[in-house]
Amino acid sequence: MTTTTAPPPVTRLGRQTIPLPPGPEAPSHARRAAVSFLHRIWPSLDPGRRDDVLLIVSELVTNAVRHAPGPSTLTLTTAAGSLDIAVTDCSCVPPAPRSPDLTDGTGGMGLHIAEDLGARVFTEPLTDGKCVHAAFDNT
Repeated sequence: MTTTTAPPPVTRLGRQTIPLPPGPEAPSHARRAAVSFLHRIWPSLDPGRRDDVLLIVSELVTNAVRHAPGPSTLTLTTAAGSLDIAVTDCSCVPPAPRSPDLTDGTGGMGLHIAEDLGARVFTEPLTDGKCVHAAFDNT
């Protein structure tokens, strides 16, 4: 297991919600939006840690595209000492961690990656779907 250190404190508070296009372009759209948000709100974040955040964004959005019909959104929120990555979709079925499939490329790694990189992953049920969070606390 890899030990990660907490990122430096968030320097500005902010929130941005990004509607995502349907289909395979959603993860790259989400990453570009996240890069812009992090540069603006959290410029002191180490580039390596920023890459970790972008990987988690990509994994969560890919899960939404792969497993849920309809629109999805990415919401990035910084508060005193924390970052929350939240992806909503139209499926009420909560994600279930599974053993990664390393042979035929069917996935199973997204939630594990987020947790291995230090995020607290949880699902919030919504009336018309769910919201999967990957939260980093700096307290």
